[in-house]
Amino acid sequence: MNICKNFKFLRLTRCCMRNFADTRPGKPTSTLEKLAHRELTRVHGAEVLPFLQGLVTNDVSHLQRPDGPSSIYAMFLNKGGRVLYDTIVYRTDSPDTYLLECDRQVSEEFRRHLRTFRVRKKIDIDSIDDEYAPWVLFNGHNGGEKLQNNKELEVFISSDPRLAALGTRILAPTDLGLQQLVSGLWRKNEANLTPPSSGSNYQLLRYKQGVGEGSEELPPGKCFPLEANADFLNGVSFNKGCYVGQELTARIHHSGVIRKRYMPIRLTAPLGANQTVQSVAGANLGRVFGHAHNHGVALLRIEQVLNGAQELVVDGERCFAERPDWWPSDLPSKRRQTFTD
Repeated sequence: MNICKNFKFLRLTRCCMRNFADTRPGKPTSTLEKLAHRELTRVHGAEVLPFLQGLVTNDVSHLQRPDGPSSIYAMFLNKGGRVLYDTIVYRTDSPDTYLLECDRQVSEEFRRHLRTFRVRKKIDIDSIDDEYAPWVLFNGHNGGEKLQNNKELEVFISSDPRLAALGTRILAPTDLGLQQLVSGLWRKNEANLTPPSSGSNYQLLRYKQGVGEGSEELPPGKCFPLEANADFLNGVSFNKGCYVGQELTARIHHSGVIRKRYMPIRLTAPLGANQTVQSVAGANLGRVFGHAHNHGVALLRIEQVLNGAQELVVDGERCFAERPDWWPSDLPSKRRQTFTD
């Protein structure tokens, strides 16, 4: 099924992008990368809005406003309030249809989880992996350049709803190759792109920002959404109605007792099997959940790390925690960082 033609999927072809089209010397290029580790699921039905509202941390109704966003970041929780799956929810021109992006490794479990709560609701939940694939465009500076309007391309474009630094999502037909995508979205000779490499790729970009994603970095049932910075990444609404795991999430938020958060770390040596992060004195401060090219993302104790213990040890080698620049300047006080497991 062609979801563009059936659900008027084409949207935001005038989306303002980063200055990837400027080819003047000294201007930064952008990287366009296919996200092979992510998969799209279509959720369709007359009751789709209340269905998703009862499952995700964010307010899906924002997507139905005429002036609303084109996508939102959200998490699915278990009954104990711990993260099961992270997702980006994309709206379409059909109010009864949403696309959910998830980790490919757990996509079957993800859809099974959705169907568990479907009960008797008339909701269709299907993979569209054979129809559409997610890409990401990142790096460069904000500018006035725009994508070329090409209705025949049938793509969906949305800024990453978490952080501007994470770039722009492009959902394109699965059979569309890189060259076809580039020639369709940019006017001739305007695309100033570089291919992803070991020193410049989406995973490394996320690690430098301290953003975890997928089942390996956010293991199901192991952390709370606020520990994964869902509140700082526009991924949770504290004003919507009930959803699975909402009670504990709201309690932690209103009490402010968040002891650990995901943070970026800088490694000084290749990381071995031991991924426990310790202070120089030997106290356990957290664990690394993903690393590449001397950068990683770790769940760390806020108070100890921010109060002078940025120099840490992992697997016998020094590493350094870095405070994300997108964190609020007024982090909670010491009292509000003492949440006990």
